[in-house]
Amino acid sequence: MKREFSAAIRKVGINPCVDVPEKITKSFGIKGHIPVKGKINGKNFIQTLVPLGNGGHRLYISTYMRQSAKVGVGNKLKITLEIDKKPRIAPMPEALAKALSKDKTAKSGWEKLIPSRKKEILAYLNSLKAKESVERNIERLLSKILKS
Repeated sequence: MKREFSAAIRKVGINPCVDVPEKITKSFGIKGHIPVKGKINGKNFIQTLVPLGNGGHRLYISTYMRQSAKVGVGNKLKITLEIDKKPRIAPMPEALAKALSKDKTAKSGWEKLIPSRKKEILAYLNSLKAKESVERNIERLLSKILKS
């Protein structure tokens, strides 16, 4: 079910965001981080609502989202939200899988990482274009894992 509201973009520190009305976040029936998809002024986005600790949630408006919707800090937005049920699992690059299979200590270190850290690393590695960049970053990752 889609929920709609309007809000003006403001900055918290250096991050553009809007606070989502509590009645909307409560209607999702999820506590903590809430995976959502929606539209800002008619432009699609995928994002996660971040809990504020007081029952409310915040929607951070990324550069991509602002550019796509042609909005900035201070602009009032029409926002549509709904739960995003698609899994958000980044695939493991073949080069990383190969490196971990060769080194049991590195594999053990990788398995000890918290899921959010693994997700962040995989997203970064998958964003790299050049094979050399992927390999260089995998070497850095493995050296850090082996030091811990």
